[in-house]
Amino acid sequence: MRNSRIYLYTTIGFVLVYIVTISFVVIPLTLKSKSTVILQNDIDLVAQEIQQMSVISGDMLSQKIDKKSILNSIQKATSGSDNENVYLTVFDWSGKIVSHPDKTKIGGKNQQKSNTISNMKSVVTGDELYQLVKDNVNNTEETSEIIDMRPIPDSDLIIAGHLNIKNIQTQINAFKEQLVTVFFILGLILLVLILSITRVLSLYYERIIDRKAAKFEDGVLNLSKLNTSLENYQKSMASLQEKSVEKVAEEIIEEDTKEVPKQRLLTYIRNELMPIAVEDIAYIYVENSISYVVRKDGKRFTANDSLDQIYATLDSKLFFRANRQTIVAIYAIDKIIKYGNSALKIEMQPISEIDIVIGKNKVSVFKKWLDM
Repeated sequence: MRNSRIYLYTTIGFVLVYIVTISFVVIPLTLKSKSTVILQNDIDLVAQEIQQMSVISGDMLSQKIDKKSILNSIQKATSGSDNENVYLTVFDWSGKIVSHPDKTKIGGKNQQKSNTISNMKSVVTGDELYQLVKDNVNNTEETSEIIDMRPIPDSDLIIAGHLNIKNIQTQINAFKEQLVTVFFILGLILLVLILSITRVLSLYYERIIDRKAAKFEDGVLNLSKLNTSLENYQKSMASLQEKSVEKVAEEIIEEDTKEVPKQRLLTYIRNELMPIAVEDIAYIYVENSISYVVRKDGKRFTANDSLDQIYATLDSKLFFRANRQTIVAIYAIDKIIKYGNSALKIEMQPISEIDIVIGKNKVSVFKKWLDM
C-alpha cells in the first residue's frame, strides 16, 4: 500500500508538471521557432523571385516588347502557384489585378491595400508573419497576405509576393500534431523511467530501514537482557549480604588473598569527618580533581583519596568502575540504556549529577560483571 501511494503521487506529479511544461512552454517555443524559420525562408524566396521577375520584365520593356506579351509570360510562369506557400501577382497603380495564378481573379481589385505588412514596414520578418498567421486562425476571409512588392521599371505595374496563410496554418497544425505525438511518447518513456528509478530507490531505502530496525530490535533485546541480569545480580548480592559475617569472611579468604574490602569510607562535610557505610554509597565521582561520595539519600560528601585508591578498597562485586571519573554501586543502578552506537548509559537512583557512560571498550567487562 505504501509503495502504491508513492507510485501514484509520483505519476500525478510528473504528469502535471510535464503537461504544463510541454503545453505552455516547450511546444509553443518549438512551434514558433520552426515556423519562423519556414516563414523566413519563404520571405527570402519571394523577395528573390520578385526581384528576378521585376528585372526580367523591365529588360523586356526596354527592348520594346509589348506589355501584354510580358503579362502573358508572367501569367504562364505563375499559373497554379497560388496553392504553394508563396506566389506572385501583378497589379497596376489603380489596384487592378492584371496577372494572378488563378485566372478568375484577373481584372478584380486588390483587396489588401492598407492592411498589408509591406505597407507598414519595408522589411518583413518571420516573427511578424508568424504572429499574423496566429491572428488569422479564426479568420476565414483572409487566405493570403502581401509580404513584399516591387515595381516593374518604366511601367505602371507592381509585382507583389503573397503568403498563402491557409497553407502555412495547415503546415503549422501538422507540425504541432507531430510535436504532441513525439512528446506524448517521450512522456510515457520518462514516466516509466522515473517509476523504475523510484522503485529502485524505495527498495534501497526499505532495506536500509529494515536493517536499522533489526539493529534497533537487537539493541533493545540486549538492553532487556542486560537489565534482567542487573536485577538478578542485585538479588544475588542481597542474598549474599544476608549470610552470616563469618561465612562471608571464609568465602573471601578462600577465594583469594585480596585485601578485605572496607566497610566504611572516611569522608568530609565541611570541616567534619563523616564515616559512610559502604552499603549506603550510591556512586562516587571525580570533578576538578576532587572525589565526591554520593549516598543513596542524595547527600554528597568529599574524600581525600583518589578514585583509584577508593576503588581498590571497595568490593568489586558491589562496585564497578564505569569510567575514569565514576564508580557506581550495584544497588543504585536504576536502568541501563543504549548510548550512541556501542556505548551504554547508566541511570542512577538517586539521579546522578553527571552523565555516567560506559564506553564501548568497557561494555564487555560491564556485562561480565553482571554475569552476562
